[in-house]
Amino acid sequence: MVIERSAVSLQDGLSPIKQSQSSLAQELDTRAVIALDEAHEMPPGDERAEAINKAIVLRNAAELHELLCGKRGAPAV
Repeated sequence: MVIERSAVSLQDGLSPIKQSQSSLAQELDTRAVIALDEAHEMPPGDERAEAINKAIVLRNAAELHELLCGKRGAPAV
C-alpha cells in the first residue's frame, strides 16, 4: 500500500499550533514528523506502510492530547 505524502496531515512539518502545545504534544508532533520523513526514505513495501502508520498514530496522539488538555487557547467569552 502506497500513501502519498499529501494524504497525510504532516506534510508541512509541525502543526501551526506549535507555540501553544504542551511539551508532551510537542514531543509527539516532532516524533511524527521524524517518522514520516524516515518512511519517505524507505522503498515501497510493508515496512514503509508501517512507518507511515506510526507517523499517523503519533500525530493523532498529539492532537488528542491537545484536545483533552485544552491547550489550544481560551474559549471565547
